[in-house]
Amino acid sequence: MGNLEQEVYNLISLSFIRLDMGDQHLMRRLGLTLTQSWALVHLSDPEGRSLSELANLLICDKSNVTSVVDKLEEEGLAERKRGKAGDRRYTRVVLTQQGHALRETVIRAREYMIRERLHNIANTDLRQLHALLQQVAQNLTAQYGRDEEAKIIEKAYNHSVDHVSRTEPQAVTQTSI
Repeated sequence: MGNLEQEVYNLISLSFIRLDMGDQHLMRRLGLTLTQSWALVHLSDPEGRSLSELANLLICDKSNVTSVVDKLEEEGLAERKRGKAGDRRYTRVVLTQQGHALRETVIRAREYMIRERLHNIANTDLRQLHALLQQVAQNLTAQYGRDEEAKIIEKAYNHSVDHVSRTEPQAVTQTSI
């Protein structure tokens, strides 16, 4: 692999980690986990969302979202209600008045932090970075959609295992005495 590709990957990873850590610290100041904050953001609809919809938006499984919603309920930020028009087949999650207020605070705080963290980058550079990152995201999303991601992971694993087996001496097995 080219050194440039590795450097780009490392810079994207480092940037993500630094941005994510900042988000975590900010949300902790607001008494939330990062996942809880995203749940609040995604619960803007007055009709709420089903647990499955919320799980898809948060990119987690339904059991994880259940614990997130449990915590939001404990804090008085959300409540579970029957499905639309009283449909008892599913439960939807709806923000309380307190939840909507905190949601707005989360959004304002995150927007401010983003502006402050990126304000030293010129608008023309931001536009160029946006276009390049959009291209990266589209490429990765297409790979996932065509199931190429799983194949790439498998090939990477096999490549590394093959490389290790070629470079390491064969293990000596013990025999019983």
